[in-house]
Amino acid sequence: MDVSEDKRGNYIRIVIDSAGTITLDDTTQLSQSLRDSNEIDARFPGGFRLEVTSPGLDQPLQYPFQYQKNIARQLKVTFVDGEIVRSMTGTIVDADDDSVTLKDGIHYVHILYDQIKLAKVKISFK
Repeated sequence: MDVSEDKRGNYIRIVIDSAGTITLDDTTQLSQSLRDSNEIDARFPGGFRLEVTSPGLDQPLQYPFQYQKNIARQLKVTFVDGEIVRSMTGTIVDADDDSVTLKDGIHYVHILYDQIKLAKVKISFK
């Protein structure tokens, strides 16, 4: 999902996500593959620090698969409706490659991803 590097600090940060659950084994396997990479060694001949992580709970959703894996969870979304910017919180009831459908109690709202300015899953500790 994202790669950032600081050559002065010899630091690489990689954020990964998938349609399924990201496990510690997944991040460990990727870290090991990168540490064994000749290309990375050539880029950082003095060594490097590596962080492989998944998006935090507070990170916005960016890709359709993220909406799909969060079906039945509460989502707070800010989106453009015509020329008006709206915000709402609702339960994700459906998501496909083009849009997400939320239910805010009794109403269903269908939102295209290209209308969305910001979408975050609301954390629930039930």
